[in-house]
Amino acid sequence: MPTSSQPSDRNIKGNLHLIFLPGLHGTSELFDDLVEQLKLQVGNFQSTLISYPTDRKQSYKKLFKWLCSELALDLKSSDRKTAIIAESFSTPLALRLADKFPQQINALVIGGGFCSSPANPAFSLFPLRPLFMLVPPPSAVRHFLTGPESSSDLVDKVRATIKNVSSKILSQRIRSVLTLEEEQVPIIPNTPILLLQAELDAIISWETQNQLEQHFPHAQSHWLNSPHLIMQVHPEICASCVAEFLDQT
Repeated sequence: MPTSSQPSDRNIKGNLHLIFLPGLHGTSELFDDLVEQLKLQVGNFQSTLISYPTDRKQSYKKLFKWLCSELALDLKSSDRKTAIIAESFSTPLALRLADKFPQQINALVIGGGFCSSPANPAFSLFPLRPLFMLVPPPSAVRHFLTGPESSSDLVDKVRATIKNVSSKILSQRIRSVLTLEEEQVPIIPNTPILLLQAELDAIISWETQNQLEQHFPHAQSHWLNSPHLIMQVHPEICASCVAEFLDQT
């Protein structure tokens, strides 16, 4: 739960709209603490928390098409500042949205992101679905996602979120990740970008995360002493970084 009890005196000027794009689980379930911290540190804002549909193939191409349709009305409004906060799996989608809507999307925040496959693409040839048919034990969640010192409440919440997503959907999303290539990264030099990087990430290597810095040299980058789920493990620190970033853009 959030540890801050008093709202910040920082107040982002203008109408602010934050769009939250989730990690591999594809739901808005794990953003609660971050949203609460942002309310304290940013001030008033409109939020759109995205959960991806499960009634279609989970390729980036199809999810991007769905996102464009889902956000069409929101992105038509030009009288407010719009920022996307994207976690891990959603990084390529956030970058493509910024490329397609350069006038409507004013800033990007990416946590634990990547722009190419973090693993050998050859893994896509293996049967992936059996790997996701069982809910990962707490030890695996702590090792790969939340860190050894994470609370039981956070571990339980992550496990419950994963449990609610079918192995078919998770395996399709993994295959989408494994098809990513650096050459597909859009060029968006005029979009302010904040990169929240996880120094202790056991899933996305430092080299893979660093590709984002190489592609977007204008981006602000913060490396946190954190495992992969950086926005869930350190919501207060992430919110502080986001608030300062938005105040400057």
